Amino acid sequence: MDMLNQFILIFPEIVLTSVAMCMQLLAVFFKDHLRFITLVTIAALIVLGTYILNFVPNESISIFSNSFEVSPHIYKLKSLVLFLSIMSIVIYKSLIRISDKEVKIEFITLILLSTVGVFISISARDFIILFCGLELQALCGYAMAAFNNKDVKSSEAGLKYFVLGSLISCLMLLGISFFYGFAGSIYFNDIKTALDSEFNIGLAVGAIFVLAAMLFKLSAAPLHIWTPDVYEGSPVSAVTYFAVAQKVGILIVLINFITLVIENYLRVSVDLIKIAAILSIFIGALGAMMQSSLKRLMAYSTILNVGYVLIAISLHSEEGFRSAVIYMLIYGIGTIGFFACLIALFGERSDIASFADLQGIATERKTIAAAIAIIMFSMIGLPPLAGFFGKYYVFYNAIIQGEITLAVLGVLSSVIAAFYYLKVVKYMYFTEAVEKTAIISTNRGLLSVSVISVGFTLFFFIFASSYLL
Repeated sequence: MDMLNQFILIFPEIVLTSVAMCMQLLAVFFKDHLRFITLVTIAALIVLGTYILNFVPNESISIFSNSFEVSPHIYKLKSLVLFLSIMSIVIYKSLIRISDKEVKIEFITLILLSTVGVFISISARDFIILFCGLELQALCGYAMAAFNNKDVKSSEAGLKYFVLGSLISCLMLLGISFFYGFAGSIYFNDIKTALDSEFNIGLAVGAIFVLAAMLFKLSAAPLHIWTPDVYEGSPVSAVTYFAVAQKVGILIVLINFITLVIENYLRVSVDLIKIAAILSIFIGALGAMMQSSLKRLMAYSTILNVGYVLIAISLHSEEGFRSAVIYMLIYGIGTIGFFACLIALFGERSDIASFADLQGIATERKTIAAAIAIIMFSMIGLPPLAGFFGKYYVFYNAIIQGEITLAVLGVLSSVIAAFYYLKVVKYMYFTEAVEKTAIISTNRGLLSVSVISVGFTLFFFIFASSYLL
């Protein structure tokens, strides 16, 4: 295939990068029209998402010397990540409008460039391309975490994220060097062939290091330590991106690594992931019980739900991988809906919102309280909400494949986690407000995100049968 056609196949990455650069340049020359530039950017991203869904290659194609792959499946996953990124941008724009502050185009640029990094990582088929993609999204993440430079907690969150993220990047590079040293290649298929041939301690160490780096980025225990502090200190609009679009992208990368590299090396691709899954579900469930900050609560909720995703991945089957992606999608849309409701309630105070701030909310803001309650019930796993089907699919597949212990532990951790999800509902409906919360007028952007999230949660059962049967 000639070079021009190869560049046509990476059209989404080129357009996304171009939109980020053009938006930044326009912001320099038209400083009084930043909100309009943001709207045009969102519209351009929606058009790009439509293009990705409708103009996909008919088959899987490897380009750039087999370093990059595009296929109908990959295009669909990229459109999903882009959709979640758009929702994060809408939340940021709405928060700025509510706070009556000036839009900082740099923040949206960081989200777009991070999304480009996720796109590259999803399509990567050698470790140099993969590392570049992961680092692009990670570097943008560090900047987003520390974006509120006047807030000490935000600066601290960015510094912690940067130091720990840099350490884990070094660990991943060390793992890649082991792969290259013992397999003589950086391509996924060559390393898989080397791993399948005979046991090699160097390749095993490389696989463990790279897997550890991906589990860190996914916030899986025992590599989860950074998550609560970074979530608490980062701007809430950055947390919505970390917890949703970025996590979905990293999950897809992890599945690619398992299926294309370490598939048959079960001690790493199954046993280590099972250990991480069990640690995550209990650390996430028990850790959240002691939190008062709502952002820290959602950090531990992320760790818990990543544990359920890892249970699905450890099944090492197509059904397991599919259930992992579906579960992460359900959790991600619920999470972004929760943060949208939080911003609609508290505006810029949502960064420091705690359980005490939720007291008596249902009396004054009935609709928002109902939306949060629906999302919390879904995260518990109550039928017929989306969260029930997500958990059912994961645990059902675990039982079918003989992993009854994992399924039982998953159900047990869900019962524990119900305590703090119901605690949110209790504070909204069954406690009286100490002081009145300032009423923030309805914002169309937040309303749209909340409606999408709650609607998806309520009506997911309509098309759930297509993958449950």
